[in-house]
This record gives sequence, structure tokens and C-alpha cells, in this order.
Amino acid sequence: MESNIGWLLSRAAFSWRNAVDHYMSSLGLTQTRWIALLHLDRLGEGCSQKELADNIGIEQPSLLRTLNQLEEAGLVIRKGCPEDARRKTLWFTAEGRDLLFKVESMAKAGRQKMLAGLDKQQRETFHQLLELIIENGNQFLAERS
Repeated sequence: MESNIGWLLSRAAFSWRNAVDHYMSSLGLTQTRWIALLHLDRLGEGCSQKELADNIGIEQPSLLRTLNQLEEAGLVIRKGCPEDARRKTLWFTAEGRDLLFKVESMAKAGRQKMLAGLDKQQRETFHQLLELIIENGNQFLAERS
């Protein structure tokens, strides 16, 4: 059973993204764009492009194309950082904030579909277990550094 956990986590994440992606397509957003918007919201405005890339789990050059598209669409803006001229920080525009509200609503609909059949206690336990697995992974990586 334990040998399948990593595979199952990967498959669950893939299914999760695809289910939510189904809802996001009605907003005209690709998976990379809605993921970037949601991660920016969770990290908080003013985070750097590098912090956002690290949080998503991709290389910064891979994120730049998506950020360019989001900026061209008028959803985010990049500002220079007063402490470090090389660092660009990310901020939502008013239009981006409006779209984020819709994105969150669509993501909620996708979550409900994916968590169907789990009662409140099971959802809470599942959440706690995932947080513990992530914490263990982060601790392992920190020990290796």
C-alpha cells in the first residue's frame, strides 16, 4: 500500500487540476494562468516573481511567459522593489481582483466535485494528513541543504 502513496498523490493532484481546469475554461483561463493567480493570492501581493515560481514549483523562466500574458490582459502588474532593483513584485489590478473572485468561486465548485463522498470529519482528517506529509517533505529537504 505505501508504495502506491506517491503515485496516488500525483494522480490525485492531476485529477484535481483537471477538474478545476474544466470550470476555469469558462473564464477563458488556461491552467497555468489560474494557478498563477491563485498562488499569487495565497502568497500575497508584493511577492516576487521568484517567490511565486518557487511556490508553484516551477522555474522562474517558465513563469515569466504566464506573467507576461497576465500583465498584457490587465490582470496583474509588476513593480520594482525599492530594496532590490533586480527584484520584481507582483500586484493584482482591479480587473484581476474581480476575476480572482470568479476564479475562487469556480475553484470551489471544482473542489466540491472532487471531495464528493467525504464527510466533514474525513475532509478535516485528509487536510491534516496532507499538511503533515508536506511538512515532512519540507523538513527532509531542509535537512539536506
